[in-house]
Amino acid sequence: MKQVIRNTVYTMALAAGINFGLIGTAAAHCDSIDGPVISEAKQALASGDVTPLLKWVPTDDEAQIRTVFDKTRQVRKQGGDAQTIADHYLFATLVKVHRASEGAPFTGIKPAGGIDPAVMAADKALLEGGIDGLIARINAKFEQNVRARFNAAMETRSHADESVARGREFVNRYVQYVHYIEGVHAAISAGADHAHSGAAAEHAH
Repeated sequence: MKQVIRNTVYTMALAAGINFGLIGTAAAHCDSIDGPVISEAKQALASGDVTPLLKWVPTDDEAQIRTVFDKTRQVRKQGGDAQTIADHYLFATLVKVHRASEGAPFTGIKPAGGIDPAVMAADKALLEGGIDGLIARINAKFEQNVRARFNAAMETRSHADESVARGREFVNRYVQYVHYIEGVHAAISAGADHAHSGAAAEHAH
């Protein structure tokens, strides 16, 4: 039994080492150590119940997650480095399977603190059961940004005909203003289309 555990620890160490080597600097969410997937994995390990983790993976991958979860619980009893390696092996496997189900690549577990503030606010809204604060925050940020671009465009527009240089400055500010509005509108429209498609698909089933 000890030899089996040592071999399991070695395998987990190898996998964890590879994953740590792939840690990137981009903002993360489901693959972040403080994201919802790994946070729930930590709770599952503490309670000994794998069930809450299964919702993050497709039905066909449940058996794999159950197996890794059981192995992790067995190895982590040794404590110390063995526990750390075992935990990260579970985290990496769970995130990898989850991201694969979304058609996204797995590039390793990301460190805490890299989650986009907007995503954190979205998760917090769900936990608190209210969206009003998040909407107010988004609206305030949008108003701040669009007003800044509008004011810059207006200010340079009044001097656009004074010289070619001034005209180009206006065009630059104008492009920033219009593209920002365009980008926000595209994001909102895409969100509405996605929600509509999802609802239609649900009704179809």
